[in-house]
Amino acid sequence: MKPNLISRCSALLNPFYHMVEISKPYYPLAHRLLRFIAYILAGGILAQALCCSMFYFLIYDSQAAGMLAHLIIQHLSYFFLGGVFIIMSVSNILIKRGLSQLRVIRIPSLTIFLAIATTSFLLIPRMDYLRETALIDGMPVMLSPFANYFAVLNAITLLLLLAQMIFSGLMAWRLSDHQLTQMAPDRSN
Repeated sequence: MKPNLISRCSALLNPFYHMVEISKPYYPLAHRLLRFIAYILAGGILAQALCCSMFYFLIYDSQAAGMLAHLIIQHLSYFFLGGVFIIMSVSNILIKRGLSQLRVIRIPSLTIFLAIATTSFLLIPRMDYLRETALIDGMPVMLSPFANYFAVLNAITLLLLLAQMIFSGLMAWRLSDHQLTQMAPDRSN
């Protein structure tokens, strides 16, 4: 195809027509916010795990230690869910503005969100109910007929806490990548 008259004239009039590159913003403040919240989240989840494990080492009664650990997990879950929600919201806004490099934190943030919600709002209340039912019958939960069910729920809770630690560390590591924050937006979408 022959170039039209307008493109020929503009190329002749402007010798730097093909050499001009428009700089695009890469939202440095938003990246710093995401990185800061991801670091706080990863550190908080690690501190929560250490705190809960210390209860089991310091308190002789494992049922009381578990109750304290679950209270800590439930109270901190609101802060963690808020942090993950902010990370997911800001990263989705930036992805829609052309920063497709942030798609690498979608899966870890969604996994953390689901793990926290499942642990705090499904598993721990069920385990509290089993504890109370066993205490009404006058025995600890591990000596009650619900002992196997409680052990399974406790194992799932521990696995979800481990998943929270792994994926929060992965998300913080991916957000600390300097190439991710120095790239201009991809306008090909």
